[in-house]
Amino acid sequence: MGIFGGLVGGGIGMMLGGPLGAMLGAAMGSSMSGTATRVPLQTAARSTQELQMIFALAVTSLAAKVAKADGKVTREEIRTFDQFLSSALGLSREDRAVASKVFNEARDSSTPTSEYTSQIRQLLAAQPDRLRDIVTLLCAIAFADGEFHQAEEHIIRKIATEFRLSDRDFQSCRATFRATHGSTTEDAYEVLGVPRSSTDAEVRAAHRRLAKEYHPDILRSKGLADDFQEFARQKMSAINDAWEAVKTERGL
Repeated sequence: MGIFGGLVGGGIGMMLGGPLGAMLGAAMGSSMSGTATRVPLQTAARSTQELQMIFALAVTSLAAKVAKADGKVTREEIRTFDQFLSSALGLSREDRAVASKVFNEARDSSTPTSEYTSQIRQLLAAQPDRLRDIVTLLCAIAFADGEFHQAEEHIIRKIATEFRLSDRDFQSCRATFRATHGSTTEDAYEVLGVPRSSTDAEVRAAHRRLAKEYHPDILRSKGLADDFQEFARQKMSAINDAWEAVKTERGL
């Protein structure tokens, strides 16, 4: 059973408090059973399972807000999100059904995005790379229908700002998903998170840091569930492709 199924199965509940807790409780309703696990807002160390649930909830709830950026959510957008969960993340039908409940509740909630991002930022304070991954996934989901709409880009940029990510962080997130849809050498530098003016040593260091960060074992230990390993594979592929493009340009 994947991480989404784990929200209602295996006796695992989640009492987060705040907007995420309210949204999850409303989405799951009486489906939540068993012993609830309290996840404090401020904790020095969390279990991998807790981090995985927080990440899954963050992606799904914010994806709903992005889908509603133009004022409505169409059936096609819902279908696109489900297809993304299936093809890009490899989620089972059971997990997608749970994710859909969370998505629908967040979509219909009047709670502003800023309240979600504030709580997520605090919960993942020790994992800033996961905040960037959330923004990258939101870009990928927004583009899943073949077009990155202006309203979608605006709200994702807003989410990145609320996460206290830099503009360079946002550009890197956007370039990562764009790398699979025709990219330029400039995109390659953005994927690596460094300016074109960087020295060879700085570019090498950036690639080494990202390659280490996206090693499967490192990701699992830092709270990226197996459900998201396909995303991690795509991210690593984009990082390596970017490095190859920069090496070719520089003759390294």
